[in-house]
Amino acid sequence: MLVTKRQFLKMTAGTVAAVALADNALALTALLPVVEVGNPLGDYPDRSWERVYHDQYRYDSSFTWVCSPNDTHACRIRAFVRNGVVMRVEQNYDHQTYEDMYGNRGTFAHNPRMCLKGYTYHRRVYGPYRLKGPLMRRGWKTWMDDGSPELDPTVMTKYKFNARYLDDMLRVSWDTAFTYLAKAMIVIANRYSGEAGARRLREQGYPPEMIEMMKGSGVRSMKFRAGMPVLGVIGKMGITRMNGGCGALLDSWVRKVGPENAQGGRYFNNLTWHGDQDPSQPFWSGAQAIDCDLSDMRFSKMNTSWGKNFVENKMPEAHWKLESIERGGRVVVITPEYNPTAQRADYWMPVRPETDGALFLGACKIILDDGLQDSDFIRSSTDFPLLIRTDTLQYLDPRDVIQDYAFPDFSKTYSGKVQGLSPSQIARLGGFMVWDLNQDKAVPLHRELVGWHFKNSGLDPALTGSFRVKLLSGREADVMPLFQMYQVHLQDYDLDTVHQINRCPKDLIVRWARDNGTIKPAAIHNGEGVCHYFHMTSMGRAAAMVMTLTGNMGKFGTGCHTWSGNYKVGVWAATPWSGEGIGIHTGENPFKITTDPNAHGKEINYRPYYYGEETTYWNHGDTALIVNTPKYGRRVFTGKTHMPTPSKLRWVANVNILNNSKHHYDMVKNVDPHIEAIVTQDIEMTSDVNHADVSFAVNGWMEFTYPEMTATVSNPWMQVWKGGIRPLYDTRNDLDTVAGVAAKLTEITGDGRFRDYFKFVYDNRVDVYVQRLLDAGSTSYGYSADTMLKSEKGWMVMTRTYPRIPLWEEVNESKPMWTRSGRLETYRVEPEAIEYGENFISHREGTEATPYLPNAIMSSNPYIRPDDYGIPITAQHHDDKTVRNIKLPWAEIKRYANPLWEKGYQFYCVTPKTRHRVHSQWSVNDWVQMYESNFGDAYRMDKRTPGVGEHQIHINPSAAKDRGINDGDYVYVDGNPVDRPYRGWKPSDPYYKVARLMIRAKYNPAFPYHVTMAKHAPFVSTAKSVKGHETRPDGRAIALDTGYQSNFRYGAQQSFTRSWLMPMHQLDSLPGKMANKWKFKWGFEIDHHAVNTVPKECLIRITKAEDGGIGGRGPWEPVRTGFTPGQENEFMIKWLKGDHIKIKV
Repeated sequence: MLVTKRQFLKMTAGTVAAVALADNALALTALLPVVEVGNPLGDYPDRSWERVYHDQYRYDSSFTWVCSPNDTHACRIRAFVRNGVVMRVEQNYDHQTYEDMYGNRGTFAHNPRMCLKGYTYHRRVYGPYRLKGPLMRRGWKTWMDDGSPELDPTVMTKYKFNARYLDDMLRVSWDTAFTYLAKAMIVIANRYSGEAGARRLREQGYPPEMIEMMKGSGVRSMKFRAGMPVLGVIGKMGITRMNGGCGALLDSWVRKVGPENAQGGRYFNNLTWHGDQDPSQPFWSGAQAIDCDLSDMRFSKMNTSWGKNFVENKMPEAHWKLESIERGGRVVVITPEYNPTAQRADYWMPVRPETDGALFLGACKIILDDGLQDSDFIRSSTDFPLLIRTDTLQYLDPRDVIQDYAFPDFSKTYSGKVQGLSPSQIARLGGFMVWDLNQDKAVPLHRELVGWHFKNSGLDPALTGSFRVKLLSGREADVMPLFQMYQVHLQDYDLDTVHQINRCPKDLIVRWARDNGTIKPAAIHNGEGVCHYFHMTSMGRAAAMVMTLTGNMGKFGTGCHTWSGNYKVGVWAATPWSGEGIGIHTGENPFKITTDPNAHGKEINYRPYYYGEETTYWNHGDTALIVNTPKYGRRVFTGKTHMPTPSKLRWVANVNILNNSKHHYDMVKNVDPHIEAIVTQDIEMTSDVNHADVSFAVNGWMEFTYPEMTATVSNPWMQVWKGGIRPLYDTRNDLDTVAGVAAKLTEITGDGRFRDYFKFVYDNRVDVYVQRLLDAGSTSYGYSADTMLKSEKGWMVMTRTYPRIPLWEEVNESKPMWTRSGRLETYRVEPEAIEYGENFISHREGTEATPYLPNAIMSSNPYIRPDDYGIPITAQHHDDKTVRNIKLPWAEIKRYANPLWEKGYQFYCVTPKTRHRVHSQWSVNDWVQMYESNFGDAYRMDKRTPGVGEHQIHINPSAAKDRGINDGDYVYVDGNPVDRPYRGWKPSDPYYKVARLMIRAKYNPAFPYHVTMAKHAPFVSTAKSVKGHETRPDGRAIALDTGYQSNFRYGAQQSFTRSWLMPMHQLDSLPGKMANKWKFKWGFEIDHHAVNTVPKECLIRITKAEDGGIGGRGPWEPVRTGFTPGQENEFMIKWLKGDHIKIKV
């Protein structure tokens, strides 16, 4: 019998009703005698108990939504609603219905898709940490009310700009928040415009190059970041639309300039800021990233996971790697630690962190020594046959050899028609020559002589030998094919030396090299893990060189892939026939706004006024890489195309940017006090909200009130969805926040274009923006936004192959790459690369994460000629070590000790993403807190635990015991004391106690002696969370006023990290493909060629802080059992050895 609410109230109105109820619907059936059941499969007499479970699963309606964090999966999930509340979510099992316009469909093989993050997302939506409306910092509001005085030290203190973490947060109306922020933007734009603004910035100590980059516009001091914008290109990218469009209109109004001179703000990037881009890929492929759909793993017969714990970190996609095993593929794992993916591998190759490049170069030497290279591919598709001058280290250019040499006319071929190269750009790329054995002389080789075009050319280029050519100047120059030069270069990478450098067993190095030379197709998948080292550029180039030598590029099951971070705005690629792609949403010309809702995406006038900026400069003290060198004096290493501007306003969406910042506490103490307005929008109470001046409370994925769209880098789906439940609180969609500020700017300035720029938000026609974007993207052209939304499923990104295979056209259809030579490149001719000693691929020691000489180049190659700028080998400043280039053979490098290592900082700390969270998202979800570490406890029996769980650092048991650390103890983790946890710290500073990391130590024998691991980006400690931990009776690390919950008692994972500005990531001369256009560019491009942040570039010291037992008394309780790693009793040791198993024959 089903009981309605009305019946229940009637039946419980009195005693008689209660008796009646006991006899009927809610009878105490548990007191009835047990019914005996014989065969339950044949007959089950009483099934009434099933009603309880049926009732629990009953629902009123369901809807699908997309779980869209920055984990590259974008799973479509079905939520079940009862009484307006999401009761549960489930995997949808419908990928076989996903399709494109041509009838191509997905397969059942993609089912199921959802991990524990999606499974617990509704606990975030309904959780206690939701933002319930806009917030404003009290001191900032008062500062605005007082006329926004300039920030001298007195003003900073009075209005708590230098102590935002101690200020009160006020609940304000949306109108108030919009008004104050609009006024602040006007104040900042006025204050820093023109010569008066430049003078102020000079007085504040900013370098002239950064002030010059302002171009006279105060708006250029405003930094906007659409956090991982592909996760929601309409709403998240709305902040970029605000940046370029309303920024330019504001600049025009403030400086009284026209469209030609107006400037937008700066666009803080994402992929490189996270350290997730493989920074080597622009160097060897010319593209932002060469990434396949992960289902391509099915085709690989040799599958190497390099630095990536694929099983743990790619939950919905992990089965593709395992299915390659089912199909006869060989799986290899290269990591310092023995991780869950290594357990499934044919063999595991342990390496010292950041020495992977030496391993790959050693493999290249073995491949060449054994003759396992693909010589045809090398000649037709790589730069190995090209002649290099031994004097200048540049390509031999036919313009220096042949009188009146002219480049071919590419206007009607691929280079001109598709890649968009003009004659002047062709000339800028330069010319190339090979030594033709048929003619016994140097002959030109243009960039389209690749693949079968090359094979039909009749050329037979020499790969070995040394030659002399006569130059037009009358001089003679010695030249060598690059292949020959690498034969010289690789002599340093013999098996014994490589083993000494990276400590991988010799037999495995040989086995892996020969496997890659003999098994095809082969691929290397590295994810983002190894990208977090300073020298990933050389390591990634070395990995690509292995695949290049063996011809494992551009075919199913081959290549070098990253697929880390949902960065691929190029999904909506701009082409001449479709329109400007993603740019029509982010870069619509604000001076020529299209207000016709029926206009096709191709009709939108495109002119982006914003300019990208690498976020790491803000993270580096809000400055560029400028070093006073002994040899040359002041030297600027940041290219002009990369140059940042001073930061005076920071507005971010969908990202807990301050929490995730390297050197977090330095940002709080020394950098952000100089920013005049910090704005964030999020769904939860985060660290960034706690340090912000204005916080916008936004809707979650289930609550969106208008359409949103996403796509991913690791699967072929493009998806449009809306929420299925009403917003719980006074929250808005992401696009509403920028539209609200734009409307206020119209009110204040009288310029209606601010409001018109977001017209379809006010008209509740956001679908117009979705449709325009679909129209303008080459892979979505022809799709209907309405159809996609109503279908409640994903639609295929329309590329030429499925799975998506990068370089497929180039390799299979003989088209030039997006590189200088049109070929895969293993050598760099950029003047900066030659100066830095990076023209060849070499192993380099880390700038900090090494026991040896920091940043040393391991080579004796005479064709590597770096400049050390006169910086002594003893220099220890982080920027000095960054730019100092010293070339030495391994025998010399290993003689030098890193001074930091000698002082006891003898642990590497790898900081990977976790399977339980995405960056900091889900950090305070109760279930996640409990099962993310070994210290989850719903009862919080130890009141020191910050929440119902806490963070941990994995450490080798022997290393811990040698330092008196027991399993489960609290430990202090310290980074380089010169500047960590922040510059200028003192033991007596109360904030030092907040910032110094205290964390649980967890024994883990899977890690080598000197390697530790602390997962990336849990919620940091703040001054208020520490106060809560120390004063609340229950000991929770929760802020008393905002309710902010920390995952630590003290400090954070970012206490021991810092920023590094890698010089090779700041070139102006590097050519390549634009990320979302079929055009060439040189130098900087956001999330493409920019500084890659490197949080693993650190050494730490670990010391005991407190016992792990409850209340700090004795050992952690599980240790007493004798069953934990490193503390096994005699029984456990026998069990692990299998001695308790008796085999009877």
